[in-house]
Amino acid sequence: MPQYVISQCTDGTESSTSLPNCLPMSDITWGHTVGAFSLGGLVGGLATNFLNDYFGRRMNMIIAAFWNIIGGILSATSVSVEMYAVGRAFVGIAAGISGASVAIYVSEISTNRCRGAFGAFFGIFLNVSILISQLCGRYMSFTYVWRFLWAIPAIIALIQIGLVFTIVETPRRLCATKQNDKARAALAKLRNYGDIEEEFEAIVESRRQELNMKMVSMWDIVSIQSRRMSWNAFVVIVIQMYNQVGGIGPMSVYSVGFLAKAFGGDTVLATNVVLAQAGANIVATLIAVFLIGWMGRKGCMLLSTMGMTIGSVFIVIASALEDPGRLGPLVITGAILFSFTYCLGCAIIPWLIAPELLPLQALPAGAAMGNASNWLFNYLINTLWPMIDRDFGNYSFVLFAGINFGGFIFMLLFMPETTGKGIDDHDAASTKGPAVDNEAMSVDSIRQDEKIEL
Repeated sequence: MPQYVISQCTDGTESSTSLPNCLPMSDITWGHTVGAFSLGGLVGGLATNFLNDYFGRRMNMIIAAFWNIIGGILSATSVSVEMYAVGRAFVGIAAGISGASVAIYVSEISTNRCRGAFGAFFGIFLNVSILISQLCGRYMSFTYVWRFLWAIPAIIALIQIGLVFTIVETPRRLCATKQNDKARAALAKLRNYGDIEEEFEAIVESRRQELNMKMVSMWDIVSIQSRRMSWNAFVVIVIQMYNQVGGIGPMSVYSVGFLAKAFGGDTVLATNVVLAQAGANIVATLIAVFLIGWMGRKGCMLLSTMGMTIGSVFIVIASALEDPGRLGPLVITGAILFSFTYCLGCAIIPWLIAPELLPLQALPAGAAMGNASNWLFNYLINTLWPMIDRDFGNYSFVLFAGINFGGFIFMLLFMPETTGKGIDDHDAASTKGPAVDNEAMSVDSIRQDEKIEL
């Protein structure tokens, strides 16, 4: 929403302070500054492969908050386009790190029955934050004040650092690093000091079995050292990809400009529709709390990709006929249907699926690759959208109709159902895909046995 105040200097260029009123840039350059956030997310997502291994989930959230503070300060005080873009990239790094770490943390502290609901609440807070951001964007999009938009996340991140110190590391992670006493205490706190013995012994036994296995690297997955592991990682990557590739970026980041064209230049109506979308997204995510348990992970993804396909078709039909008076309601219906069904599946399931399909020794690498695919397509779609919109005009969402329908077919044929499965029950969780292949791990297992005996 503050795009034109920042990039087109709609409030003038004269400044009474050392900071400029605006940062003049073309729409293409603006797209690249938006893409800098996604590119930072890609770097942060890949970095979690190592950060989750060395620092754990809890410390990673603190690291992400520091990146958020630095990026927010740079963006809020930027005096050039380059400085602004670097600030957005740093915030992207924070988002990339926290995206993987928080999702794993939520999965690892949850019980099997509540994991879907916990993941849905993760999505609820994301959508509440988006709504708050859009409200701030609407009423703070003028000279000087737009800089405070980037200071707000830095302040929130500072508060978050204090809050993270009140939580525990996941018991699963602590057991993996042989800190069993701390793991027991952490699990007791998470379960309100109830009876944890059976659950704790199951966690310890799972970690004991994994002592005979080496940590899986991204190269092991890419080079298919284990067909089963690589296939599951590929499914994770595709599902994470559909968090972004279906077109939610243009529908959110560029939605005001896109919808204004469909409404014949009415930016007020476009802004109101965007806020209505944000409200509908929160309602949809609340519904998903119950829907995940009833329809399952796979059912929610099928419903989501098909709904986004239909929403895209509605938008194309209404936009192509260029009659805002009569077909405006169809555009609104398509836009809200698109966002609403996105929140029922594609907004939530990608953050739950990695721990449910990948064992602990493959989780850092697999989650990092999935998170990286998410951010890569976030970067590509958001950076290329201004050119797609320019070249294809009212038919731009035909692309997303095809992509989402392709996702529906993939989920229908290849996505396993993991609802109700424990995050250590990976044999049961992978009901589709190539057969189990453990030969590639046998030599490493023997070597590990020899080391343990010595």
